[in-house]
Parts: sequence; C-alpha cells; structure tokens
Amino acid sequence: MFEQAYLEQWLKTTRHYLFADRENLVDATETALLESKLESHGAQDRCISRARGSLLRLLKRTAMQDQNPLHELERAFYFQISFIARHPDIPKRLLGWLSQGGDGRIRRRIQVVIDNYESRLCRIIDQAKHQGLIRAEIEPHTAASFFVGIIQSLALRMNADLRQRERLLREAVEVFALYRAGVVSPSK
Repeated sequence: MFEQAYLEQWLKTTRHYLFADRENLVDATETALLESKLESHGAQDRCISRARGSLLRLLKRTAMQDQNPLHELERAFYFQISFIARHPDIPKRLLGWLSQGGDGRIRRRIQVVIDNYESRLCRIIDQAKHQGLIRAEIEPHTAASFFVGIIQSLALRMNADLRQRERLLREAVEVFALYRAGVVSPSK
C-alpha cells in the first residue's frame, strides 16, 4: 500500500516550509500577484504566464528526480499542493477568471495551461500503465483529468488562513492516498 512514514515525513517537511520565515520564501509569482491588482489584461496575462511557468518547472523538477512515474506523479501532486498552500490567491483567481466569464481570450489561455498540464500528467500515467504500475483498465486521460480536478477542488476550498493551510496539507495526504489506491496495480 502507501508508505505512511513517507506521508508523515512529507507533511512535516511541508509544514516547516509553509510556516517558516515568509521573507525568505516569497517568490516572483507571489510578488507579481501582490504588486499588480490584476485589473488589466496585461496583468492577467502576466499572472497566467507565471502560473504556466511554475507548472512547467514543477513537472520538470519532478521528472528529473526519479524515473518511476508513480513517484513523479506523487511529487507533482505534492509540489502543486505546496504551491497552492503558499499562494492560495493565484489558483483561486485563475479558476475564477476561467469560470466566471469575462474575457474569452483569458479563459482560453487558462484552459490551455490546464490542458497542457493535464496532457503531461496523462503521459506520466500512461508510462506508469505501460510499466504495469497502474491497473490496465485505467484510462490515462480520465485519471489525469481526475487528478487535476482533485487539485482544483482543494485549491477552491483554500484561503490564506494558516489553519486552512494545515487542513489543506492533511486533506492532500488523505486524498492522494485514495487516488493512488484507486489507480495502482494491486501487486504494487
């Protein structure tokens, strides 16, 4: 099954990272978000571009660490949750712009970012399926869409309250363990 000790270590490390000295942890994405009011299309475009860049770097970082696609998928999930916990306003704004109408060009750009992320996850899941790590009846695109939906659901429930961050981390561990149990081959 899933290594409980690993989950506890991840939670401990992530907790430390999230609640450490904020001055040392502020990155360009958060700074850009706080400095701009995101009223203009240019500011929205910059926010979308930074979010896209963060997702791409996240996936590249996870791919470089291990050749096991299940571990890569797990790291992608936890990196994404850590990002959401540190910057709760970014995913909320992006998902708000996507769902609440407004500028069609902005909605399309956000959807393209989500679709590209989902496609990369689909390739990871397909690779795991070919290695026999994921059950044969699992359809990679559906599993990737569900993965993205889980992240979006967690992001929408998150706010800047520190207690919410702690709750998000606990829920993420539980939700990913359920997701993993649902897709992993029984023999793994």
